[in-house]
Order: sequence, then C-alpha cells, then structure tokens
Amino acid sequence: MKKYIFSRRVIIAAGITCLLLPLNSCNNELEVTPYSYFTTSTFFSNVDEAYMATLGVYESMSSVDSYGYDISLIFDADTDISQMSGLGADDWRTIGHYQGISQTTVFYNAWSKLYEGIDRANVVIERIPQMDLYTNGNPAQKEQLARFVGEAKFLRGFYYSELVRLWGDVPFKTKSSQSGDNLKGALVDRQEIYTQVIKDIQEAALVLPEQTPADERINKWAAKSMLARIAMFAGGYSLNADGTMKRSSNYKEYYKLAQKEINEVLAQNPYKLNPSFSKVFKNQCQHVLEPGENIFQVAFYNPAGTMSNGSWVGYFNGPLTATGLYPNSIGRCLVPKPFYTSFKDGDQRRDFSVATYSINNVGNKLPLLTARQDESWTAAKWSREYQTNSAQERAYTHINWVVMRYSDLLLMRAEVENELNEGPTPIAYDAINQVRRRGFGADIAGSRIAVDIVNKGTGYTAPANVVISITGGGGSDASAAVVTLASGGIGTIAMLRSGDGYTSVPTVTITSTNGKGSGATAVARILPKPTTSEMNLQIGLNKADFLKALQQERAWELAGEGMRRADLIRWGILADKITETNAAVKLIRSNYFYPSIANFVAGKHELYPYPQNETDVNKSITRQNPKY
Repeated sequence: MKKYIFSRRVIIAAGITCLLLPLNSCNNELEVTPYSYFTTSTFFSNVDEAYMATLGVYESMSSVDSYGYDISLIFDADTDISQMSGLGADDWRTIGHYQGISQTTVFYNAWSKLYEGIDRANVVIERIPQMDLYTNGNPAQKEQLARFVGEAKFLRGFYYSELVRLWGDVPFKTKSSQSGDNLKGALVDRQEIYTQVIKDIQEAALVLPEQTPADERINKWAAKSMLARIAMFAGGYSLNADGTMKRSSNYKEYYKLAQKEINEVLAQNPYKLNPSFSKVFKNQCQHVLEPGENIFQVAFYNPAGTMSNGSWVGYFNGPLTATGLYPNSIGRCLVPKPFYTSFKDGDQRRDFSVATYSINNVGNKLPLLTARQDESWTAAKWSREYQTNSAQERAYTHINWVVMRYSDLLLMRAEVENELNEGPTPIAYDAINQVRRRGFGADIAGSRIAVDIVNKGTGYTAPANVVISITGGGGSDASAAVVTLASGGIGTIAMLRSGDGYTSVPTVTITSTNGKGSGATAVARILPKPTTSEMNLQIGLNKADFLKALQQERAWELAGEGMRRADLIRWGILADKITETNAAVKLIRSNYFYPSIANFVAGKHELYPYPQNETDVNKSITRQNPKY
C-alpha cells in the first residue's frame, strides 16, 4: 500500500503555513500577509520544519482545483478519444465542449493553485539555503535540505510548464511574495519561461535521490523523465499571440534535450512495465504504489472523505455506477465509438479502457449496445469495481493521479528517435513495441476468452435480470452480458471484457436475479494469443507514417490519463482530429452526440483565456489570448 507523504498533521501545517496571494486575487485587491513574511520567524529553524514547508509545495497539486479534478479530468476534453457528457452551464461541460470564457470559475481555480504552488516553491528555494543547518549541519541534514530545495525547484518548473501548456505566455517570477511587493506581473514569453524551467529541473536532478521512492516524492529519474516531456512540449506547436500555431525555429534542440534525458534514464534501468495492463490501474485504485511503472504521481490523502486533499478520480471518470454494492460513479467522461473500434483485435487495452456498459446497484454490468447507447460509453480504467470502496472514498477518493507512466516515456523515446533521425530507428521500434506487446498481454501466461450460448433457456423477463458469471481458468476480468431476449430465452450476448491470463477454460454460469427464467447454459473458449508479428508495429514505415502510428499508440495506451488534448496541440492537429472524429461519428448516425464540432475554433481553443478575476486586478496583463 502507498505510504502517504501527507499525514493529518502535515496537511494542517501546510494549510496554516502556506497562506499566500500568488500573483492574483479576487475582483478586489486583498490585504494579506505573504507566506514568506508569515514563515520567517516560525519556520525553517530545523529539518522537520523545512520538510513540512516542502510538502506544502507538493500539497498544491493535491486538490480538486488542480490534479484531483480540474487539470487532470476537465482539461483533457473534448478530443478524438474522449468528451464530456451532456450539455449545460456546468464549468466541466462548457470547458470540455469549448465554450469556456474568461469568467469560467474553473480556469481561475486551476490558475490560482498553480501559482500558489510556485510561490510556496519560491519560499522554500530562498529560505532553506539561509538556514544555518544548510551550511553547518551534519552530512545527513545537509543532504536532506539540499533534496528539499531540489524538490521545490522541480515543482516550480513543473507548475510553470503546466501554466505555459494551458495559457501560453503567463506572468513569471522566481522570487517569493514579500510584504509590499507588486504582485501584478506582466506576461512573459513562454520560451523565456521554458529556459528557466529547464534550468530548475536540471539543477533539481543533481540533488534528488536516485533510489526508488517509497512514496510519491520526486526522485532524480522522474525529474529527468518529466524534463524530457517538457522539452518536447517546448519544441512542439503552440498558439501564439498573433493567432497562429507555431513551433520554435530551434525545436529540434528541445528534442535533442529530450533524447538526452531519456537515454540517461533508460541507461539506469529504474523502470519496468507491469506485465498486466489492467493491474496497473487496479493498483492505483487500491493505493498500491508501483514505482516501476508510475514515474511521477500526485498524492491524495482523504481521511475525512471530503473535498480537502481529495480527488474525483474514480468517481467522475469511471463507468456509470449505481449506489449499492459499490458507491456510485457519475460517468461524465464519454468515449466516442470510433476510438473503441480503432483498437486492433486482441488488444487487451480496449475493454479495460472503454466501458460499453453501466453497473447497477447489485454490481451487474448492463450492456450499452442497442439504439443510441453507444453514445454513453465511458472511461473504465478507474472503475468502482477495483477501488477500496471505503466510507472515506464514496465521493472524494484518494486515488493518486499519475502524471507519467513508464509506457509514456517509452513512447516519447520512439517519437524523439523518429524525429531526430528523419525516420524510425531500431530503438524507436523497440520502444513502441514494448508498449504494444504489453497491451496484447505478451508476457502474461494464458490468453483472452470468448463465451458462446449453448442453450437459450426459457422464462427470462429482461436482459438486465440475467447474470453471466465467469469463474476459474486462472485469468481475470472477463465479463459477458445478455443484450437481447428471444421468446423468453437468451437471444444475443456480448463480451464486455475478454479478460486476460486464462490458462484453462473457465466455468460459465447463468442465473436470474428475479427468479424468473431458467435453463440457459454457455461455455467459454480460450482465444489464440496474437503472434509476435501481429503485436509488433509494421516495419518499414517512413517518418510521417511512424509518427501517425505513434500518435495512435499514445491514444490506445494513455486514454483518459490527461495528456491527449495536450498531445494533439503540440503536434498541431487538434482541429484536424475534432473534424475527423465528427465525420466518423456522423457515419454512425447523423445526430451522434459530438458538440465540439460546432464550438471549436482553430487559433483560439488551443489555449485557455486568462481568468477574468486575474485580469480585473492585474492590469499588467494587457491582452487576452487570441479570439477570446
């Protein structure tokens, strides 16, 4: 189980000691005591206090205003692989459907949280080197204090990289807020900010520990991995103030930096793919730390079951689930059908990433396969089925948000090798194929299964009352359900999940939940495992075709994990993918729900608007992002 970096004591202390006003305020300026002033006389007198202040920098991530909801879940829609459900004035809908405006509250909440973390980081970076122990302490004390400064530098760089990713040019300061400071910073060019971000994280990596972490704190290899991602964003396309999508003229220098960092990390071999794709997310739901797979993650600790330091992961973005055996899940993150059908046969990621069903109050899966129900398919990786379902996690969970997994790093390696060598190298193919083979279950004994009806039975009254149970066989996750009845017997069934790891034929049992109907029987059969050539990417691709394959692979592997919209923007293809997806869903039916096509404006929606609460006070921001 995970070792929480936040205890009740640390959460309370961080909340008390991290009062600040980070470059912004509400519509009226407020008189506040800056964090640096407040803590001058009360903190940084010993290592424990320095540690608590450092955890305060982390704590800005652990909020629904940042990675528990806003940045992780809302800001990754709508794309070719996900969209928000329904229409309405809710911030999560308007943002997802490209109707957000500068007054939209969520924009200001996320903006404020990121700047809060930056100002906390600035204080730690300034104050710890002023401590007597930093210079004169024993070796262990000096090592710990240097690590704290490194953590703060990494987090400051990460928070600024997220602001740039979401808003482009933003106010920028590397000095803590002092009493009497002018907190109204002007916009600074994103490339200047990237220069400092890279410097911060490089310096952080020099003092961060190399050993595998026992908690969610950053280490050397995670910092270098994240630096590689940030470098790729710095070298990617972004929307500029003139309304055009551009990448810097020296973008390949950023790719070279990413290549260097990735090579240094992989030379140390600190990470390893979990052989089971599904187990990765089951572990996340059960709070099992998996540092070999999860490179950098945001810690959530929610002992009171309330919003504070809680997350909506597994509540907002799971299969629609009725209260009963499990707590409810509201299923707001929809998956367009063309993404589901894009998966190759035998790819076990499809059925674990996309829920073609809902879950009722007794835990039965109800297929969504008739009429327009395919417009209700949802994300599935963080299903209530896999969670602890404790009283503390019925609304706000403490499932960590994983910012980067090892498979992401491998796919980044494939991308930079293809870009810098004008085509895929053996290194690029090996990296992408490691991810693909895991997706097909190459390193798991056994395989998937299918279920066939033998006897249809009689007297059944509704498909929802017929339960198909699959037990034994050595595997897991296979699930089948009745779709239609015919003359009181079973008409058609569907495999909702084909599962993995079945080494022998499991037993299939059919029962009725209302006592009406009997006689139906079914048998399972093990499906052949795909061959190596079927698992691996086609050889001989040119640069452009390999990039397209890589872009699709990232969709299959990382669906719902917060990076798709950002990836499409840095590749300069978000508008193209929205148009392409709209055309695909309209081939299914002319009124298929996909509202973004009517709202998305190229040259506008690749960035968010500066929050009105910020610009009302900070008159140094003299322009709005394009077309807002």
